[in-house]
Amino acid sequence: MEAGEQGRPLRVGIVCGGPSAERGVSLNSPRSVLDHIQGEDLVVSCYYIDSAMNAFAISPAQMSIAVTSKARHASAIKTLSSSFCKIANVLLYSNTPSDFDFKHESLAQGFQSLSDFAEHLATNVDIAFPVIHGKFGEDGGIQELLEKAKVPFVGTPSKECQHAFDKHSASLELDTQGFLTVPNLLVEKDKLAKPELEAWFQTINLSKENGKVIVKPARAGSSIGLVVAYGVNDAAQKAEEIISEGIDNKVIIEVFLEGGTEFTAIVVDVGIANNIEPVVLLPTEVELQHSSSSDTEDTIFNYRRKYLPTRQVVYHTPPRFPVEVIDCIRQGLSLLFRRLGLHDFARIDGWFLPSPVSSLPSVENSENFGNTKYGTVLFTDINLISGMEQTSFLFQQASAVGFSHSRILRTVIQHACSRFPSLVPCNNAWTALSRKLQSSKQAEAIHKGTSKQKVFVIFGGDTSERQVSLMSGTNVWLNLQSFDDLDVTPCLLAPANGYFSSHDQDFSVISPECCIIFHTQ
Repeated sequence: MEAGEQGRPLRVGIVCGGPSAERGVSLNSPRSVLDHIQGEDLVVSCYYIDSAMNAFAISPAQMSIAVTSKARHASAIKTLSSSFCKIANVLLYSNTPSDFDFKHESLAQGFQSLSDFAEHLATNVDIAFPVIHGKFGEDGGIQELLEKAKVPFVGTPSKECQHAFDKHSASLELDTQGFLTVPNLLVEKDKLAKPELEAWFQTINLSKENGKVIVKPARAGSSIGLVVAYGVNDAAQKAEEIISEGIDNKVIIEVFLEGGTEFTAIVVDVGIANNIEPVVLLPTEVELQHSSSSDTEDTIFNYRRKYLPTRQVVYHTPPRFPVEVIDCIRQGLSLLFRRLGLHDFARIDGWFLPSPVSSLPSVENSENFGNTKYGTVLFTDINLISGMEQTSFLFQQASAVGFSHSRILRTVIQHACSRFPSLVPCNNAWTALSRKLQSSKQAEAIHKGTSKQKVFVIFGGDTSERQVSLMSGTNVWLNLQSFDDLDVTPCLLAPANGYFSSHDQDFSVISPECCIIFHTQ
C-alpha cells in the first residue's frame, strides 16, 4: 500500500470450526464477530475447518444462511420493524456444526490441503482472526500454520499457545513464575498407577475413600469433560473414561476447592506494537445455584452451564470480593499475561478462597503471588481465544467499562495489526477510513434529528427450541441497538411462564399501539 493512499478497507479472514468438542461455540463466536466488525471500512471473509481438518472458504450463499453480516442483519430487522407494527417472527441463528458439514460441499470452496488454505490467506486477507476454540485453535495448531505461511493473525503465537493451553504445563509454568497453584496429578494414557494416585491423595491430606477432586482433560478447553470424583477408585475410573472416550490422552486430577468462588477475567493488550501493556477488565464472579437434587454436577461450572441456557448460574461483574482481592486478581493477571508471552487478548479463570483449604499447602508464609489478608487467589485455566458469543464474558466485561461489542473487537484487531510491520500502512489507512465514516454517520444522525421509537424484543419460552430463541432474540436486540432512532428493550420469557426484561417490566405495560414488538420465541 502506498503511503499516500487515503484509506481502504482492512481485509480480515475469520477462521472458525475445527475438530474439537467445542465446535458449536466455534461457530457461534464467528457469527458474533462478523455481526459486529463488518462494515465499509472492514471487509470480512469467512473460512471453515471441519472435523476432518478440511478447510473451506464459506461462499456468499452459505454466509447468507449462517453468518450474515451485521449490516444485512440490522437492515433486515429494521425493515421488518417498519413493515409490522404488531408482532414479527425473526429467526436468524439456527445453524449447528452438522448444518455446516451438510451444506459446505455444495456451497463452499474447498482447499486441497491446509497448506493451500494458508497460501490463499497470505494473498487474500490482511490479517487472520482465528476463532477456533479448543483443539487446533488454542493449542498452537492454527497459529503454527499461519506462522509458516507468514500470515499475520490475531492472538498469541504458537509456542506460547502450546504451553498455556496444556493445563498441566501451564500449572508448572505458573508455579515457576511465582503464582500459587492448585495441587494436581497428571495421568497419561496407559500410565495410570493406582499406588501413585493413592500416594498423591495422602500427600495432600485427602481421604483415599471419598476425597473430593476434579478430573478433567489436560488439553480440551476450560469445561469439556470436567467431572467431580470421590476417592482414588472413582478418580481413576473417570480419568480412564476421559481417555477411552478420546477426549484427551492426558488427564489432570486436582484438588476440589471446597468453599472457593470461581471467577474469570478478560485481559486486553493496549500496548503499541510489541510493547505489551495488558489491561485486565473487571472480573466476573460465577455463582452456581444448586438444584433441588443437589447432584455432584451442580457443584461445578461445566460446559452445559457455561454455554447453554440455564437458571443455575448467576454472574456478578464486578465480583462480590473485597477491593483488595479484585486488585490482586487484576495485578496477577497482568503479570501472568506478560510472563507467558500472551498477545492481544485472553480469558483467564481462577478461584478466590476466603478461608484455608486443608488439602492445599500452607501459604501463610509463602512468597508466591496470590496471598491477601482476606484469602487466597489462584489462577487455573488460560483461554487463548475467549468465547465471543453475543453474551460472552468478553462482551459482558467490556460493556462494564463502556465498550460496545464492535469497539472491543476492533480494538483487539487494531492492536494485532500494530504488531506486524507489514500491516502498519494498512492499519493506518483503515483507521483513517474508519474515522471518516464515523464522522459522516454522526453528522447524518444530527441532521436527521429523529425521535426514538420504542421496540420490545421478546424471546425465551418453555419449548425445546428455547436455546435457538435465546440466540435469535439476543442477536435481534443487539443489532437493533446500533440504530440511533430506536429505543430497544430485551424481554425474556421465562420457562415457568414468568416474564423478565432488562428493566424488570411486566408485559402488561407493553402496548402494541405505541411500540413495535419482536417475538423470537
